[in-house]
Amino acid sequence: MRSFFLLLVVSFTLYGSPNNKDLLSLIYQQSDTLLKEVQLIKKHFGITKEAKPKKINTKMLTRHTRGRAYEIFSKVNILRVKNGLPTVEPPNMEPTTELNAKYTYGQLERLLAEIHILKFHFGINKKVKPSKISSHKTVADTYNYLGRVSAELDTINGEAFTPSHVFSEAMRIYEDMGAILLHLEKDDYTIPPRKLKQAKPQDTYELALDLLNTLKSLILQSGIKSIDFYAFERTNVTPSDVYEITQLILSELQVIKASIGLSHETTRGAVYTVGKTPADAAQVMGWLNAKAELIKNLHQRGGK
Repeated sequence: MRSFFLLLVVSFTLYGSPNNKDLLSLIYQQSDTLLKEVQLIKKHFGITKEAKPKKINTKMLTRHTRGRAYEIFSKVNILRVKNGLPTVEPPNMEPTTELNAKYTYGQLERLLAEIHILKFHFGINKKVKPSKISSHKTVADTYNYLGRVSAELDTINGEAFTPSHVFSEAMRIYEDMGAILLHLEKDDYTIPPRKLKQAKPQDTYELALDLLNTLKSLILQSGIKSIDFYAFERTNVTPSDVYEITQLILSELQVIKASIGLSHETTRGAVYTVGKTPADAAQVMGWLNAKAELIKNLHQRGGK
């Protein structure tokens, strides 16, 4: 770890800030260090269950790794609670239309700090050996590597995300979309759809993908880059899969907020609500789709 920081200091001192290509490689190395640290905790607890991360094969943008890091912060909080420690609010930041990779670097440094604090509580003194910096790494490489970290935390926690976690994130989206409609001075007459008691995570997931693609169309109309989300189409969906999509939605919403002048409207942290079901999450996600269509129609009419 020390050699990594030394390399970074030398790079900044001699050459100024690293270029984006070098920075992506540094961030990938951070992800590798983070994985090794989490695996040390896993070994400390004698857990041998194999993690099964899902790999995404598509181009990703820097803002999406921010959502992935938030996901890991949330799982670190689950680990803290299971060990009698208070939760820590995951770091957040103001909306921006284009997230510089330096922010990802900072966020992963905060994650590493949280893991080091946990190691202190658990009495883990062993250090990890920093890996060599790999060249030609992309944002997608880091996104997938962080997915490995997230999956390892599931094995340590003995559980993944639940419908209650998904519902809590859906309510963060609800507040962001409410802020957008209020800023646009648009009356919101949408109402929640009927709750489908037999709804499954797959239903929420498909509604979330619909919402994500609606937001993507709004972003593209504003002349801002987005990506193809087809790679996220899945079957046999779990609440963790839905949670992942909620973070992509929140990442896209930050772009929309910044583009319309809500650059100081920071998304609040999640308020966890126990006892929620896939039906609750699907109902809210259906409602969010109606709100997104309202925003889309308003945008097509030029805000009138």
